[in-house]
This record gives sequence, C-alpha cells and structure tokens, in this order.
Amino acid sequence: MRVLVTNDDGIDAPGLRALADALSALGEVRVLAPARNQSAVGRGLSYGRMGPDRGNEGETGLGDGEDEPFTVTIPREDHELGDAVHGTPCDCVILGVGTFDPDVVIAGCNPGANLGAHVLPRSGTASAATEAACLGVPGVAVSMDVLGMDRSALSPGDFERACSVATSVVERAVEGGVFDAVDYLNLNVPRPDRDLDGLSITRPTEVYDMQARLDDGQYRLHNPLWSGMASGNIPDPEGTDRRALLDDRVSLSPLSLPYDPTDDAVLERLGEVFEGSVGRS
Repeated sequence: MRVLVTNDDGIDAPGLRALADALSALGEVRVLAPARNQSAVGRGLSYGRMGPDRGNEGETGLGDGEDEPFTVTIPREDHELGDAVHGTPCDCVILGVGTFDPDVVIAGCNPGANLGAHVLPRSGTASAATEAACLGVPGVAVSMDVLGMDRSALSPGDFERACSVATSVVERAVEGGVFDAVDYLNLNVPRPDRDLDGLSITRPTEVYDMQARLDDGQYRLHNPLWSGMASGNIPDPEGTDRRALLDDRVSLSPLSLPYDPTDDAVLERLGEVFEGSVGRS
C-alpha cells in the first residue's frame, strides 16, 4: 500500500511523526506536509493568492504570466520525514497525489478533535482528506482530543495510541472495501489518558454555536461547545461524533463529497423566480 501523509500543524508536529511511523506498517509512506502551521485554513490553496508562507518567492498568483500558463511553483525543502512544503494542506495533497500516486491519503494526527458538520470545512486536517477524495483517492482525517492537556508539551509518544487506532482503521477500511461506498473518513480518538470504550460509527453533529462580543474596544470570540466538552455537558444527541468522543469512544464518520445537486423541482422553481432578471447585452 502506498500511503501519503500530511497535516495542517506543520511537518515538525509530533502527531505527524507518530502517524507516519505507525502507518509504515502498512507499506510505503511518503510525507508532504506544510513547512509551518496551517491550522484552520480549510481547503485553501496557494494557487491564485499570495499565501502566508511564501518565503522569498513573492506572490504565487495564477501563473498567467509564466511560460507555462496557469502553473505556479510551490517552494519546498528537504526534511528528515519527507517534503516540507511552503503551502497549505490541500497543496500538499495535490502535489503528493500528482507525484506519488498513493492508494490512500491520511491527514493528522491533529492535536485537537475535529467535530461537527459546520466545523469540518474549516479544518485543514479534514480538508486534506476532502481534497484527496476530490482527486479520486480515499482520504482519512485523524484527530485526537487534547482538551485540558498542554499542547506545547505533547510528544510523539502521546499520539501512539491514536495513531495505532488510525492504522487499524485504514487497513480495515481498505481491505473491507469501505471506500467503494464512501469518499473519505473522519476519525477522532479520545485523549490518551482516558480508557477507550470502543468505536462508534457516527455522523458529524449539526449542533453549532460561536459567540462574539465587543469588550473594551476589542472583539472576542467564545466557543461554548468546547466549554461544554470541558465540563462534560453537551447538547449533541446519540450517534454524533461529539457525543461519542465525550463518552470515551473512538468516533468514525463516513463522509461523501460536499456537493449535493439540488433536486429538479427546486431548479425549476429558481428558473421561474429568476427568469428575465438579467438582461442580455
């Protein structure tokens, strides 16, 4: 099995090293990961914009002024684990799929759970798995809850159990033909100091809340759902990813690509509403 590994925390993140080491039991592993932290960039690409990590290369742009139209250079550096790419997680997936031809793309292991239908699109970890699926390659996003832990003190050893679970899930999913039915998987593992109570097949919770206030001239964001997780009190129903994690269960959510064509009746209704609304030139 050929396995492409990436993340959104950067190539020096301990969770990436632990994941690459664990997945080596499945076959050939290649690592292409951002040179620096790219958390919460979603499906952002360097193509078409001046990215936050361009080094001395200046604007990436669209490449429309190059000899090869619409082609841009994404800077890279050699790293002991693989390639340190000056770009986003989705850049890394595109580059890795195009040059390595992997059988599966694994993103992680993220220090912090990625939970909920409204959160996954902004997660760089989950977005890497989505990008793989868009390119026709199975993807798996791997995250570990670290709520209440000191993130700065985490080492590869803290991720060993989560990465062992991930390796088993990837192996069974590939051998069991899971990716014949789903496009990608989102895996969340409880923090390493808690006993596991099994694995649940879940759906991403649709419960979402973010709060804001203007306090002494400064805007402040508050995440009440993480507060609820910390206190053990959340509104998510049984069968959802956040509920499973709070119950000390591994959460595995099978996902399909986000594009959901609107049904014909709605298309016809919109055609009626907007008919003649834009004049012809």
